Amino acid sequence: MVNMASKDEHIKAMRAMHDKMAAARTPEERQALMAEHVKLMQEGMGMMEQMGAGMPADLAARHQLMEKRIEMMESMMKMMMDRLPPAR
Repeated sequence: MVNMASKDEHIKAMRAMHDKMAAARTPEERQALMAEHVKLMQEGMGMMEQMGAGMPADLAARHQLMEKRIEMMESMMKMMMDRLPPAR
């Protein structure tokens, strides 16, 4: 099972990627970041699948895990929005 520290690191990496994508000014810059972006998304999906399958019986631990899972989903949704072309 994935530990809480690795979840926090992944969330931090997704936020950093979001910042990089937001700072990219040209389609070429955005395209250059895309491979790393896709890799982070795939890792995040794998982590969330593990988190869903390994729900602890302890209610407090379950709550904390669900909070992390929601935080990861929010970060992943931001990353998906980053893939869209900028609004004109």
